[in-house]
Amino acid sequence: MAFQTPITIKEVIGNIDDRRYTLPAIQRELVWRPYQIERLFDSLMRGYPIGSFLFWRVKPESARKYKFYDFVLNYHERDARHNQPRPVTHTESDLIAVLDGQQRLTALNIGLRGSYASKLPRLWWNNPNAYPKLRLYLNLLANQQENEDGIRYEFKFMNDRDAKERNEKTYWYRVGDIHKVDGAADLFRFVLDAGLSDREAPFNILTELHDVVHKERVISFYEEQEQDIDKVLNIFVRTNSGGTQLSYSDILMSIATAQWDKINAREEIHGLVDGINQIGHGFSFDKDFVLKAGLMLSDINNIGFKATNFNTANMNKIQDEWGGIKASVYRAIELVAGFGYSSITLASSNVVLPIAYYIHHNRFGSELFKNANNLEVIKHWLIRSLIKRGVWGGATDSLFVAIRSAIKESVGNDFPSDSIESVMRRFGRGLAFDDEELEDLLDVQYSDRRAYGLLTLLYPFIDVKTNQFHVDHVFPRAQMTASKLRGAGVAEDDIQTFLDRVNRIANLQLLPGIVNQEKSAKLPSEWLCVEYPDQRSAKEHVSLHNLGDLPEDITGFNDFYEARRERMLARLRGILGVRSGVVSEPEEG
Repeated sequence: MAFQTPITIKEVIGNIDDRRYTLPAIQRELVWRPYQIERLFDSLMRGYPIGSFLFWRVKPESARKYKFYDFVLNYHERDARHNQPRPVTHTESDLIAVLDGQQRLTALNIGLRGSYASKLPRLWWNNPNAYPKLRLYLNLLANQQENEDGIRYEFKFMNDRDAKERNEKTYWYRVGDIHKVDGAADLFRFVLDAGLSDREAPFNILTELHDVVHKERVISFYEEQEQDIDKVLNIFVRTNSGGTQLSYSDILMSIATAQWDKINAREEIHGLVDGINQIGHGFSFDKDFVLKAGLMLSDINNIGFKATNFNTANMNKIQDEWGGIKASVYRAIELVAGFGYSSITLASSNVVLPIAYYIHHNRFGSELFKNANNLEVIKHWLIRSLIKRGVWGGATDSLFVAIRSAIKESVGNDFPSDSIESVMRRFGRGLAFDDEELEDLLDVQYSDRRAYGLLTLLYPFIDVKTNQFHVDHVFPRAQMTASKLRGAGVAEDDIQTFLDRVNRIANLQLLPGIVNQEKSAKLPSEWLCVEYPDQRSAKEHVSLHNLGDLPEDITGFNDFYEARRERMLARLRGILGVRSGVVSEPEEG
């Protein structure tokens, strides 16, 4: 492996554009965020070294044996976040595969030629406005003083509309335009046309950017010419041991991609992740979940993410059963979505794996959804295991294997919740609750993912399957500020108690999304009159949601809260079989 003569960024980008540079299947995909790309360009402008690169010259006879992928150009978190396969023809000349430096090269490619679109917070995944297309810009009028984050040059991903806004301290230049600039004359012409010729900074900054891209040989690299794939893999693992670590799922996907010969592992796994995340109101499952499901559902003895489990026999077993595995995972998540869960409320993806295995072992199709009693058993087990602290955290591989055995040994096709819970108790993950835990549950906050499950457990009449329900405040938060409470006549000594209780479960209910939005900041008594002008319907809502006597104004909040909390506690004791101060079932040692 020899160190080569450094080259310019322009040459690198040209090789990516010409598809001479490629990515081997063992490479992970883009994990850098926009701020990391911005920092990379700041480092380049300041003359900082950005590290060396490792390339593998792949000869034609080797290129045809392996899978390769193109670099990402226009990244879109929902629609275009995966590298596209790069077909290799029989006449292909030498390719250069990147073994170390993919993230940096992809960052350069996006910054100089492409775009980046990631989801905005608080917007649903399927909202077309949730993913604005952003390009990299450089402020030519920034003061170039190092800020508190150690950044001197103001690079920023922006949409083209916002980038047109200018003032005395801001003029945004699209970084990708420098890629097409020949020299100083073009730069001076731009500065003149932009009305910036009366200042030195814009021309100087553009000259520095041009030199970094076109003239300075900042890409230092080693080149490996060995064609033995085992040696290349060893080099790859060693050179990628620092920085953003490869996860076992990355390694597994790489090995599966190399070993599956009937289907494309990478496309299938990515496709399943994308597909299940679009079920219902959207989830956030990842490759790790899908690959763990592959190990579990194919009955591989050890389901740990260890290299020894990723052997050819296991990979072939997953490949042979992939169709059934995929269908079972889909049905399990459709079932969980039917219980009203989504990425916002599902506290652990692990809880889905026993359900998926149960479906796969029994070869269930759509008939699964027709057995209402069985679905209720699954739902009850799911909710309890999600609201119980510590069930799905930490090491779970041995627990999953034991649960899998319990499902296989069960008699009949009904979900064996009792057998599963017996196994869970042996592992110290039992679903028994005591009074102290119930008291803790009734202090759950609005932001706690357990709040949704707890409310559906307390009020199972709510039809979460056909309607999108939001966790809503009975007494609105908007009315719970210190100044408003004082203005409403709440005693000063009670204000902090009001503020502490407003987000807790006794002040929460589940309402259909549209109703919740229309409710806004109305007090509950006022809202009831508007929503249910018929007194009978209003009383029914109050009874169903266990609201009790609703006070006319906010000063009665504490009395309402304490009374409803006590009613909730009594109801929860009944549902979970807890007697006051007594554990509901013995824990096995």
